[in-house]
Amino acid sequence: MRRRLPALFFAPLLGIDTLTACDTHEHPLQTLVGRGYQSSTLRQFLGQLERIDAATALMPALVPPQEGQVTSVDGHMSASWSRLSMHKGKITMLGRIMGGSQSVIAHDAAGYAVFVQYYPPDMHLSQRIVAYCQKVAVATGNALFVIDRAVNAVAMAQAFDAQGLGLLCMLDDNEHAGLASFAATEVATLQDGAKVYSGPWPVPRPEDPRHFVIVASPAGKTLVYGGTPKVKETVEPIEWPRV
Repeated sequence: MRRRLPALFFAPLLGIDTLTACDTHEHPLQTLVGRGYQSSTLRQFLGQLERIDAATALMPALVPPQEGQVTSVDGHMSASWSRLSMHKGKITMLGRIMGGSQSVIAHDAAGYAVFVQYYPPDMHLSQRIVAYCQKVAVATGNALFVIDRAVNAVAMAQAFDAQGLGLLCMLDDNEHAGLASFAATEVATLQDGAKVYSGPWPVPRPEDPRHFVIVASPAGKTLVYGGTPKVKETVEPIEWPRV
């Protein structure tokens, strides 16, 4: 607001009727990409807030105190000409490959975004995720991360464990043959009748630091969750499916 008030004061002296006359005018996107583009009043207002750095004053009022000790991480693909989330893979528009970015967003247990970072769309999540989670842990104090199957490799578990971070994710179906693939013992039965088991690989694998929780549903579907030692120390195995 301190920046905006002087602008409102000096604008009439310079012959400027509205502050939007000072905005940067972009190229007509309809000519570039063959599609019309229209800015809404809300986006203009949000842009003005961003230019005056209103986040510093608004964030404490809008974001409640962080809850829980687990942070979920996911990636979103966005084209440079749109703010809408796109499908993973090449970003295309009218049959042409367009520029864009991937955003990695961390959410706390209450569902609020706590950390966002952008990187090129042709870079796989596994190349940046460890350094990203280190920054999130420093910023939030939460060192346990739930991430989808994009980072369920043994090497990723080793990297997280080496940094003192906890990683919980699911195994792909082709990485196991059901309950028989583990030296697991039953720990609980869920309300829907699914049985929860916990255990390691039947033959020790020193290179794999993960512990596993297996959920065998009555319908025959088996889900396997792998967690690094920090996850095992902090979260009870019965809680892994819910987390």
